[in-house]
Amino acid sequence: MGLHGLFRDVSSDEADDQAARMRLQVYLLWGTLLYERSVVEYKLGLPTWEECLEVAVEKFELAGASTTDIGVMIKNHCSNETAMEGFKIDEIVQAWNEMYDGWQFDVPSFRLEPLFRRRVPKLHYILEQF
Repeated sequence: MGLHGLFRDVSSDEADDQAARMRLQVYLLWGTLLYERSVVEYKLGLPTWEECLEVAVEKFELAGASTTDIGVMIKNHCSNETAMEGFKIDEIVQAWNEMYDGWQFDVPSFRLEPLFRRRVPKLHYILEQF
């Protein structure tokens, strides 16, 4: 596979547009990482979770997320007592312990077996071949 045709000349307007879209994607990813970090910090009882959540909201705003979407995200944060139930750290630890015990005794874990049986997505296969 040659590299010809991979790169092309773009106008300055198109380059600016691509840079702006990339910037928004970076802010969105950054906000998502900070949001997930705030969830973990909250579950661990660290006092810095609120600051992390505030910065995540700022990044989502810079990414152009609507105030409605941001409001739903904050409402669903695990610190909100009325938030929908998500993963509980105890369930994750229990699944990990079962997987480890199964590995030690060559017994497959019934909780993780369905995940292991899933077919690899076609996109993953295509990316591996690239």
